[in-house]
Amino acid sequence: MLSGLIYLLLTLGSFCLWSIGFNPYSCPSSACSAVSYIFGRPLLLWGAAYYSLSAVLCFGGFTATKKKAALPIIYGGAAAHALLLFLAWRGTGKLCPVCLKFLLVEVLLAVYVTIYPPRRVFLVPAVLAGAGLIMVAGLLAFNPRVVPAAAAPAVPPAKVISSVPAEKGETASLPKQDFVEKKISTGSKSLPSSVKTDTNKHSGLVVTTMDNRPVTLDLAARPALFVAWWCPHCDEALQEMAQLPEGRRPYLVFTYLRGNDQGEIEAKLKRNGLEGVTIYLASKPPEGVKGVPALVFLDNGQVSQAEGAKAIEEELIGDTK
Repeated sequence: MLSGLIYLLLTLGSFCLWSIGFNPYSCPSSACSAVSYIFGRPLLLWGAAYYSLSAVLCFGGFTATKKKAALPIIYGGAAAHALLLFLAWRGTGKLCPVCLKFLLVEVLLAVYVTIYPPRRVFLVPAVLAGAGLIMVAGLLAFNPRVVPAAAAPAVPPAKVISSVPAEKGETASLPKQDFVEKKISTGSKSLPSSVKTDTNKHSGLVVTTMDNRPVTLDLAARPALFVAWWCPHCDEALQEMAQLPEGRRPYLVFTYLRGNDQGEIEAKLKRNGLEGVTIYLASKPPEGVKGVPALVFLDNGQVSQAEGAKAIEEELIGDTK
């Protein structure tokens, strides 16, 4: 009975978060961005389906009478969640503490059900759990919150190229910024050797404009700040950027796009004092950048990066405080 109730509470929690429009991209560690949707459906609904099915198995006594069929489902769901966490970690280098706690509860419940399988049938809770499962299955099949494939932006990932003629840069006439000549700070690191350059060449960053026009940004003129509208940590970096005079601001590139991003991007800029600034788009940052916020810049002719708001602050305005 206890295990079924906990699974039912997890079902209700997942469904309620989805129904109020909870943004799964606002993961405290920004780790969930890479795996927040599966087959075009949000993880919150997939989680609710798993929890409600597990509740049905517990309330219906199937974990005792049909153990060989029920337990693989329960353990399989926990294993799938663990795999998603691994993929998120591999893609971002971070783990979401909230998801880790959910996974811990799932593992403990699976062990508990294995040792103490509910043998009685609790009819009313089983019916409620079954109704929840049917409702969630319907939402997975006809989810109105899914962004249609046609609405997803056809934006390529950002790419660093080793040499940029001055006339090809989007803002080649901009003056070179003094903070890109500093030594790499503690929070900075070099990108892979494939995107390094020497001091006699300009490095460029290939991105697109809001109207999907490809441009090459000259990193010798200024660095590029990569952020995502769903990233809570990016607000700090954007606020630091807003404190700079326009001539010292980096290029601003929004990445990890999800579909109809324009309204969310505009709202984030307004909240952080950057309404109306020029922005660029990239489906992903260049190779070597593992998460956002991230600053890509030249240091002695070598393309480097700083990840995290504090490291970015050092690179942008640390020397002016």
